[in-house]
Amino acid sequence: MSRRLDLSALLFTVFPLAFFGLLLITPLALLLYKPLVTLVSIDYPLGGLLDYPFISKRPLGSHFKYIDLPSGPDKLIISLKDYGVIVNTVIVAALVTLFSTVIGTAAALLTSSYYFPGRDVVRIVMMLPLLYTPFVNAFVVYNLFGKDNGVLATITGSLFGVSVYFQGLAGVILTQTLMFWPIVYVNAFASMVQIDPSLKEQAENLGARGLKLHRTVTLPLSMPGITAGAALVFIFSMEDLAAPIAFRVDNVISRWIVNEILASPSVEEISVDTLILALILVSTASLWFVTVKKYLSLRQYAMLQKGGVRERRLEEPGPAAKALIYLILIPWIVVSISPQLGVLVYAFSESWIGTTPQGFTLDHMREVLSDSRVVNAFRNSVSYALLASLISIVIAVTTSYSVERLRTRLSEPLDVLATIPIALPGLALALGILIMFSTSFTRGTLLDPYEFPALFLVLAYSVRKSPFATRAAFAGLKHLHKSLEEAAMNLGARRLRVIRDITVPLIGINLLGGVLLTFVYSVTEVSTSITIGGLNEDYSPITYIIYDYVTGGYGGGAFVHLAASIVVILMAIQVAAITFVNVALKQRYAFIGV
Repeated sequence: MSRRLDLSALLFTVFPLAFFGLLLITPLALLLYKPLVTLVSIDYPLGGLLDYPFISKRPLGSHFKYIDLPSGPDKLIISLKDYGVIVNTVIVAALVTLFSTVIGTAAALLTSSYYFPGRDVVRIVMMLPLLYTPFVNAFVVYNLFGKDNGVLATITGSLFGVSVYFQGLAGVILTQTLMFWPIVYVNAFASMVQIDPSLKEQAENLGARGLKLHRTVTLPLSMPGITAGAALVFIFSMEDLAAPIAFRVDNVISRWIVNEILASPSVEEISVDTLILALILVSTASLWFVTVKKYLSLRQYAMLQKGGVRERRLEEPGPAAKALIYLILIPWIVVSISPQLGVLVYAFSESWIGTTPQGFTLDHMREVLSDSRVVNAFRNSVSYALLASLISIVIAVTTSYSVERLRTRLSEPLDVLATIPIALPGLALALGILIMFSTSFTRGTLLDPYEFPALFLVLAYSVRKSPFATRAAFAGLKHLHKSLEEAAMNLGARRLRVIRDITVPLIGINLLGGVLLTFVYSVTEVSTSITIGGLNEDYSPITYIIYDYVTGGYGGGAFVHLAASIVVILMAIQVAAITFVNVALKQRYAFIGV
């Protein structure tokens, strides 16, 4: 027992606590502290946040604008009223979460319960929207569904004589729903396939069939996965930048914060309004996360079974299920993957006139690969991601070992600290880091984020993406019996040597899979890449260049083709990494990029 108190054990607990304390808790605490001090020290009109552009007093309601044209199809524009920055953000996040939860849960229910031709293909295709395609996918959605000459408007105009398309906040909601509903699907499906089939059989013996069976057995037992997916969707929606940029919506918290940071030469120039908005962003996300966790803890989801779950029995779908699958689910999946397909079309087409791409070319790809600005950004992103991955290895090993093997009183809070960064808005963390390091002592030195943002991008990536490596290492330790380590220690080996020679090599495959995902999602990270990386273009990562292309005239002209070409390269990196993790390493991970 005394071995639990040795110096190495203490180090494995203190180091990750210090890491997250310095780079996670402290920046967020400063984000709270700075606006409070500012409010106390100056005569700040708090009522200003209760007025437009932050909150509008107009009554809630949708906005349908019908334009009767003398010739050609009429127009029906679907939109939402502008309720101000704060209310807009909450409304969009709530509706996207609602729609994504309903669609993702229904898709998981159909694919986990019924067998139908092409089921395996459908399951694979449903994962494609999770391939992260920064900004360009939202621009594709805008061209398909948000323009009076887009695909949706053209089809509805030809069939019904009315061109229907989305604008403003309604377009943001549509885009984010297309992007995020597979997150709920992945988590809900994982929960549903773990349900003991005997529970369903018992319910069927008692007369439960069809919808009643799913309502009383499947859905209640799947709530951990469903609510976890819904929580992630809510948080991702609040800090998403792509959809608001594509649909020209500036009055949401994410756009407001980014515009303010990039327009301010120093932290001191950032307005108190922006600091409070960032605080609202992180507090709302945290409150939602805690509420979901509390909801789950109040309910019992345990299942009595011996050994693993036996093979599930898939049913033949009835008429209602077939209608849902073939008339709703599959067409929706086709619509959902249209942004990813559109990215490929934009990358390899000469131009796009109306609804039709023109010609095939590799010129856009050649241009971005020969552009020194793009090459430098790729080099930066890969370098930052590699360094962040190396840091994540240390964090993953120390954290997982401390939580799983040492089991001290600090294990549970350390486990929470190591997991929660993936659910915290990166914009808030980035702003907190800027506040923390932008002082008179650091100005003009390597610790000045406005002069040398590279260091802070590495640190931000290592904090936000380390949960992938940590959970992978934790899973490896779960399956590694501690008797192997105890035997070595009984023979006189010190703990550090045991970890180096036995533990790490035996969980190496798990660790490699997690680190690969950390690397991929660091390369494709957006929120901190734009806010911190945009402070000095010499150190900008590739996602900032994509952002710069898309916002240059809102993706007009050849800009979107160049941005799409870069995104295709990022997609190839993601596919290669996910394939290697899932096939070569025999691991299963959902690929969710933020």
